Amino acid sequence: METADKIRDANKDYVIYDINSPEFKAYGNVLKGYDLTAIKEYTDKHVMIPSEGNWYSPTNSALESFEIVKEIEADVYAGLPVEAGECAGNNTSFSAYEYHQGSEVNLVLTDIIMVLGKREQLADGVFNAQEDAKLFYVPAGTVIEMYSTTLHYSPCVVHKSGFKVIVILIKGSNQPLEEHFKSNNDQIIKKNKFQLVHETRKDKIEQGIKVGLTGDLIDVKPIS
Repeated sequence: METADKIRDANKDYVIYDINSPEFKAYGNVLKGYDLTAIKEYTDKHVMIPSEGNWYSPTNSALESFEIVKEIEADVYAGLPVEAGECAGNNTSFSAYEYHQGSEVNLVLTDIIMVLGKREQLADGVFNAQEDAKLFYVPAGTVIEMYSTTLHYSPCVVHKSGFKVIVILIKGSNQPLEEHFKSNNDQIIKKNKFQLVHETRKDKIEQGIKVGLTGDLIDVKPIS
């Protein structure tokens, strides 16, 4: 049985689409022709999956020096400066949604599930993931662009061993806001990061992040 079939069999409560299916076209684009070999060799040696939780670094100068990142900077961002950082962990749930101004590109180094929505599905900032989100299986070796209108969060694991992804965004995204930053938009939590959470995320609510993700928590059961 193929991995995609195994993860679907373990999660029969959800429809899990293939990333190359027509359903993904509303959310982003699968980018072809990029060689992940060198950057994967680096991350195999230098980026570890934590035993618990997730790890994310918005910018890593070593990753940003790889040719694939420079190619994506030119091809996707038309020369705008970008940042590239590692995201690795054991997340299984879609417990928050976020979006950015400008596309996010993911270099997918392990099999993952992405749970996605659209900004036009928001009602006064509220998104019902149980009703409106779609789940996509993304195999290792895939490069995906998610449009700025796409609601997303951390990848969900396919395998119990965890996940590993390189995240590329416009330079400065996900960095701390200046001390005297002011805005009328209460969804902003970092530079170019708009986020709302599910009521189960008490840790983020205590940080002052607003609740805006409703419906039953989407939780993916990984396979061995």
